Amino acid sequence: MTRALVVYESIYGDNRKVAEAIAVSLRQSMPADVVAAVDAPRDIADDVALLVVGGPNHAMSMPRQSTRESVNKSGDVHIDNTAFGLHEWLDVVTLPAGIAAAAFDTRMEHPKFLTAIDHASRTEEKLLKRHGASLVAPAEHFHVSDAKGPLAPGEEDRARQWGIQLAQGLATRSPAR
Repeated sequence: MTRALVVYESIYGDNRKVAEAIAVSLRQSMPADVVAAVDAPRDIADDVALLVVGGPNHAMSMPRQSTRESVNKSGDVHIDNTAFGLHEWLDVVTLPAGIAAAAFDTRMEHPKFLTAIDHASRTEEKLLKRHGASLVAPAEHFHVSDAKGPLAPGEEDRARQWGIQLAQGLATRSPAR
């Protein structure tokens, strides 16, 4: 039986909530696992039909070691492994050829000039394509009320709806692998 895998990086917990909401909807069609990038498998099994990845926009891109370390220094939260997150996982993961994939990120809605240059999901998509993944939907952006969260009202519901759309898109996709 095929399954979905949702891999996320979350600093303040919002991306974990989005990942879990997406998985709730995917589970209506197939088994779906949710795992933090630091704990995600480096080799994705052939039974994974859909890979969904997501993380925050942090310093206008995907989190990296220096930005994770700055979070630790601020004392807001503590990240145990500042050297490894979603970007690093996407650098080293081995994916089945042609795997269906999608990316998401979280970002603030304002100021508009900053949200226009936030690049987390674009980088996620680029890294997925580099591994031969086939994107089944454009990246989705979920909004947070502030840089440290929480998710804006209605965003978990939107994530569940997007999960339904991803499952439907996968069901209508012609087998590529």
